[in-house]
Amino acid sequence: MRIAFAVFLFVHGFAHIVGFLTTTGIVEDENTSAVPSLVLSDLDPKGWPLRLFGLVWLLTAVGFAIAGVGVLQEADWALSAVIVATATSTVLSLIWVKEAPFGMVANVIVIGALVVPAIRDRVIPG
Repeated sequence: MRIAFAVFLFVHGFAHIVGFLTTTGIVEDENTSAVPSLVLSDLDPKGWPLRLFGLVWLLTAVGFAIAGVGVLQEADWALSAVIVATATSTVLSLIWVKEAPFGMVANVIVIGALVVPAIRDRVIPG
């Protein structure tokens, strides 16, 4: 399960590259808007604020990759990396809700993978 979870994190992080590419204007896709759909929807598609969001998309992709490596290594810091990457991804998915609905689903899966075992361990101790 650890390997499957790490692969899921890598794939989810790779999907964030799309957000980076579209918000920075590197790639223009008629089906994917670079402009947020929920809040900040009147941002200039060529302006620096959107490019700053592009950096956040990229850093989140890197965060998921780092989290995946941490999960594979069973590192003490892996849980923190997963939480930070997932929280950032959730915010981005909410802001770009029309373009990233599957991102929200992926975040719910990650949250479930973290919460369910924690609840199980508290309800059914060792």
